[in-house]
Amino acid sequence: MPDQQVMEETVAEHSVRPSDLPAPPKDAIRIVQACSRPGVDSRDLAHLVANDPVLTAELLRISNSAYFGLVSQVKSVSRAVTVLGNRALRNLMLCLSMRDALRSDAIPGFNIDVYWEDALRRAVSARMLAELASLDPEECFTAGLLQDFGLLVLLFINPEQVEHWDRLAASTPGDRRDIEIDLFHSTHDEVGLTLANSWDLPQDLAFAMGYHHDGPPEETDSQTRMLCKVATCADWMASVYRCADKRVAIQQVRALLAENFDASPEHSDYLLQQVAESVAEAATAMGMRVGEQQTFDQVLREANLRLAEENLSYQELTWRLEQALGERDRYAAELNRELELAREVQKSLLPDAGTKLAGITGLNLSAKAVSGDFFDYYRVGENKMAFCLADVSGKGMNAALLMAKTASLFRCLGKGIHDPGKLLAMINREIFETSVRGMFVTMLAGVVDQASGEVILASAGHLPAVHMGCAALIAEYPAEAPPLGISPDSIFPNNTFELQGGCLYLYTDGLLEARMEDGSRLERDGLIRVLKEHASILLDDRPLAITDSVVGTDRVLEDDLTLMIIEGTK
Repeated sequence: MPDQQVMEETVAEHSVRPSDLPAPPKDAIRIVQACSRPGVDSRDLAHLVANDPVLTAELLRISNSAYFGLVSQVKSVSRAVTVLGNRALRNLMLCLSMRDALRSDAIPGFNIDVYWEDALRRAVSARMLAELASLDPEECFTAGLLQDFGLLVLLFINPEQVEHWDRLAASTPGDRRDIEIDLFHSTHDEVGLTLANSWDLPQDLAFAMGYHHDGPPEETDSQTRMLCKVATCADWMASVYRCADKRVAIQQVRALLAENFDASPEHSDYLLQQVAESVAEAATAMGMRVGEQQTFDQVLREANLRLAEENLSYQELTWRLEQALGERDRYAAELNRELELAREVQKSLLPDAGTKLAGITGLNLSAKAVSGDFFDYYRVGENKMAFCLADVSGKGMNAALLMAKTASLFRCLGKGIHDPGKLLAMINREIFETSVRGMFVTMLAGVVDQASGEVILASAGHLPAVHMGCAALIAEYPAEAPPLGISPDSIFPNNTFELQGGCLYLYTDGLLEARMEDGSRLERDGLIRVLKEHASILLDDRPLAITDSVVGTDRVLEDDLTLMIIEGTK
């Protein structure tokens, strides 16, 4: 079933129908409707009221209450109707109708007095805003008292949701409306408008009940529109005394009163202070019970205390963050020290620059703190030298550790095994037994007789060694066996040739794949060209000259780069 259809069916299922609504007191509604008829006589109104003894008593009690502040005592219904006037009588009857529409035990498990206490705060707030809005105070009081009656109806229809009342009451007006949608699939303003139409209430009050959140339709007259704004502001003013986040509510009240009535923050605070002082008096007049009222000063202290607690939490968070950053710096310093030690250990595995041998040289540049490349050479007789160049798969510490192991094996085993192919086979088995995470090593190993110029070379999956003459390429010697660590039974054939006075270049892929100044990579043809261009440079200076010409002096490397040169006797 399409989502839209499901949503529409859900909304239809939970829509409040007029038959779901509580029935109003008939006599009170009859008086309300009579008050709205043009030309109605006060004697007819007094007669309607007198027909209901309860309404009569309520009307006389409220008319003589301090809240209305009438100068003389009202002793008869006809006098009350005359003194109050049709509109005030209408509003008074509406308030009584709403109050009595749901009995105190109509919603099981719900203290209805708590709801009316909040409604009274909205009513007295709206009454205080009447002067700023140039509206009738009693009209505003009635609108404030009735505007959230739809929430009471929703709880009446859905008593199983009463358990969420505390969350509803502690929310700001906007959040409370979102919670209503989750709980009831409807909102109090929607239900309030339905109820107002069902009870045939005056349009201005119906609009205040139905449009105090989203605003009335565009064609609404200015006075009704202003009554909706009063209801909106009254909602937030009442929430200052009920919602959990009072700072947000106070700030919103100041913003709304400034926007709608050009009220200063001080004036807004003054009105909020008056709310607490007026609720008890209005409750007495309306015959409702309210608890002890929290003063606005107490509300402000609570809001400031919460702010102070949040600031304290922020300071604690800042302190912990500073501690974490300090620990990070200490760990970074320790790691740098460890890397420096690893770099020194790795450097010690390369040939000592202070004991250079004639006819051979090399250079290693690391892309990271430690390198996965290495080269080495040492004498194995009066005229012979063993040499190697290797590249460990991957980069970083794992590659550096495997590089150290391979270099040690070459130096250790090579003292007794002078056959490059056999030496690679031995190293291969050692690495294969302990290799982890699929790591491997490409390696060139050889022995050069500097007297005869003969070279015996074996390759374990490494890039071809390049044999250059004075001005041209003589030969390349590609690998004929896989890298070390792949298979324990690999055989590494030897390749024997004469240097013929030329040079043998061994290198890693960091040189072939190096980016040149124009952004392109060096690759094989570029390497041959560079080697030709630097063929006349002294052997000891040549590796650095070649790498500088490729990667520049700033040496921003993407991979470790190693170059080794063996020069034949001319």
